[in-house]
Amino acid sequence: MDISAIDTLEAIVDGDTIVPGMNFALPSGVGTTQYFNPSTGECTPDYSQSKNQIILYPYCYSSSSGKFIVPDSGQEMWYFDNPDSESSQILATKGGEVVSKYSKLFQKTTYSVNNQVFPALKIIGNLAGEDSLNDVGIYFKSTFKGMELTCHAVISVRESVGSMFDILINCTNEDGLNDTVIDNNSEYLVLNAALQDNGASVSPSGAWSWKKATSSGLVAVSHVAGVTELSDSNRTLKLYDGAIEGTEEYFACVEHNGVTYMKGIQVCDTHDPYYIDIGRSKSSNMVKETDTIEYTPKVLSRSSRTVQSGWSFSYAIRDNEGSSIRTASGTKLTVPGDEVHEYGGLNIHITASKS
Repeated sequence: MDISAIDTLEAIVDGDTIVPGMNFALPSGVGTTQYFNPSTGECTPDYSQSKNQIILYPYCYSSSSGKFIVPDSGQEMWYFDNPDSESSQILATKGGEVVSKYSKLFQKTTYSVNNQVFPALKIIGNLAGEDSLNDVGIYFKSTFKGMELTCHAVISVRESVGSMFDILINCTNEDGLNDTVIDNNSEYLVLNAALQDNGASVSPSGAWSWKKATSSGLVAVSHVAGVTELSDSNRTLKLYDGAIEGTEEYFACVEHNGVTYMKGIQVCDTHDPYYIDIGRSKSSNMVKETDTIEYTPKVLSRSSRTVQSGWSFSYAIRDNEGSSIRTASGTKLTVPGDEVHEYGGLNIHITASKS
């Protein structure tokens, strides 16, 4: 039996592990990168059109309850680029309405998924422009049982002349809602990939395929009924419970005009009776070159939160493109800060195994 985890920011409170995160609800064919064409002055996708408007909502995971939690009601606050500046407040007050200077860009809303209603923010105006070509950071602050939470998401902004190709992956649950989690309310996830040129979908000249990140590197995904089902000329991958143990990373691959493009997405399963406490030595995942990060993982029972014996650990260190940097095994992993900086960030995949 194997279970896995991929490192992310953690906060510890009362024996619980809360992992802050932000999710996007994306219309079909719309991604989180906006392109600005200086020749025409147009943005793609055009977020001012209702069919292209995306939604952000906090998605924070509690290890002890084994589910994603809704932050405390009325405590939410959204920020544009700077979570510590009053001038960057998108809402006038906690739980309040959008301030006038941001009313043409954002709209306060909610998003319902897996029988939970999350506070959310809809983007209703274009973030890119002739004088606005920097990536946009959206921050969410709130509390959960008195603990402060900060979630962060980035809308990428690109100036575009000519072709700029990228893969967009849209992940939905069996209800057709944007979700990356198999839980008691969702039996499977559907990953739909699309090749885009400057934010607009195009037909690739080559074939689609999928790969899965494993401890031994990226391996090809084949069609297995009831586990990993491929359809639509391999553009669509349907993942059932058996395809996800803990947290996994899948990559969509396509060839176009002699170039291979690849994009990854992380998915997870909260059915599992066990989970990995990654045991990172530094509370933040922001690493300096002089830092040394150590992982001392352990497996816990989700119901009792007690440490389980008999598990062995292996590690796969990958860059942001999914390429393997190195592998290791044992009860502790050391990652020097200069290695993180060399690759502009690393993903630490931890696998716990028990025969």
